[in-house]
Amino acid sequence: MASSIEAGENKAPMIQNFELQPAAPNAKAIYWETGTGQILGPAIPEFLARDSNTFWISTTFEGQIRWINADRLRSRKAFEEQAEVQEVELIRPL
Repeated sequence: MASSIEAGENKAPMIQNFELQPAAPNAKAIYWETGTGQILGPAIPEFLARDSNTFWISTTFEGQIRWINADRLRSRKAFEEQAEVQEVELIRPL
């Protein structure tokens, strides 16, 4: 598992009352917000899970399995309208 974990993803639920089931074969793509505020996707849900009152979606995105907390889900419109991430060069002291 990667050393940098963003809020709401890549954390496999570890609760005793954990229920898991496959997602529907015709499930629609999902989009989700990371801890840095970036919206990622699209990804097709593979499994759905619940622990107590928390719902999770498991998917594979960019070659990694991700557990997405359902409260992090966002719309396709929000994904398409987000500001483009721009790389900046760090200014190093002379």
